[in-house]
Amino acid sequence: MTKNLYIKDEIILCTYIARYGKEEIDEIDIQKITNRSAASIKMKIQNITSMLDEEGFDTSPNISKLTGKPEDLKGRKTNWDIVSNLTKLTKNDFLVKCENIISNQVKTI
Repeated sequence: MTKNLYIKDEIILCTYIARYGKEEIDEIDIQKITNRSAASIKMKIQNITSMLDEEGFDTSPNISKLTGKPEDLKGRKTNWDIVSNLTKLTKNDFLVKCENIISNQVKTI
């Protein structure tokens, strides 16, 4: 069985939600890209929230953290190469990037 790995656009949108919550973007926006389950997307957002928190970045207080590890151990850094680069963006620049992903997705459907 092959893993259904997250694509970069999904990771970008999940990271935005992890940092800023679901006010502008939510799981349904992400689901439109690859038709991934909402439960899977929610877990990915929680994993990213946990990674960001471990690295000292602010995250949305409305998103719970999920590492899949006991509390005294750090979680994996899956997709950290993408996530860490997004931490350099202002909220506004990040939102514009996300809106471009979503609008490009709408055009291709």
